[in-house]
Amino acid sequence: MLFYLLLDNQINLLYHIDMNEDPLDFNHYTPDWDRIGVVVPPFTIEADPRFMYLSTETRRALSKVSYMVEAGQGASVIVGEIGTGKTTLASWFHSRYDRRPDFAAAKIDESPKKSGLLLLRRIAAEFGLRTRRATEDQLNEFRAFLVEQSAKGILPLIIIDEAHELCPEQFIELRRLLNFRDPRGGKAYQLILLGRPELDINLRESPDFNDRVATRSSLDPLTPDDTRSLIEYRLLAAGRDGKQPPLFTDDSILPIWRETRGYPRSICLLCLHLTLELLMSDRAQITAEFVQFFLENHQGYRQAGG
Repeated sequence: MLFYLLLDNQINLLYHIDMNEDPLDFNHYTPDWDRIGVVVPPFTIEADPRFMYLSTETRRALSKVSYMVEAGQGASVIVGEIGTGKTTLASWFHSRYDRRPDFAAAKIDESPKKSGLLLLRRIAAEFGLRTRRATEDQLNEFRAFLVEQSAKGILPLIIIDEAHELCPEQFIELRRLLNFRDPRGGKAYQLILLGRPELDINLRESPDFNDRVATRSSLDPLTPDDTRSLIEYRLLAAGRDGKQPPLFTDDSILPIWRETRGYPRSICLLCLHLTLELLMSDRAQITAEFVQFFLENHQGYRQAGG
């Protein structure tokens, strides 16, 4: 229920109120998702692993990184521009490994600025460890944690989103964690870094850490075909019956792709607006004409959506 109340508030912000309408009635508007055959909103722009569409590049990144993590190879890096799905991927990795009894997963959404010790303390807090005032003391906490986890057959995994913001001092401390070995001689901690393309540049400036990266992957914008598949997948994941007529007609995909340039977050934001617009109309499908009319009359939809 709370989710729908929050969504109602978001709609009030996203759409202007016609001065001839009763504001009170508008404020109580609730989208009739049943009308398009879904049980939950299909185009949320929040990072939700349930709605993660696996493009060819995403599948490749998942396969490579999952192998490196489970083989105990150390550090994996995934880069991509804003809106290509890095945060959703970070949430997916955390959700997957946090449920497994042979892993202990910690996810850092935003690293502390310019401090190796503060980063170590943030990671320690995510693992439920004591935070210490000195770097060596904090590393000793990690060593003790490692011995305890290794005895249980558990491999710690650290996932850092927005990793392009890490500074050289923080890469030094992460390298020290990667230098730890479990009793069998393997790398004691596994690390996944996700960030914008600047991350590759920053890594070259930290060669000692860069040499320890086991695999690199990149997430690029989607093709028109993948754009269609993402839209169809999200509708199915939200509960729409695949046997129903397409909600988005074939000719609607290209204008959506052109407007969003294939960035998944932008596709979802536009499709969120399009479905809400559809629900407030008497139309049954989103066509190229529908998309074009919306874009011509709601040029500020990106700014309104944050």
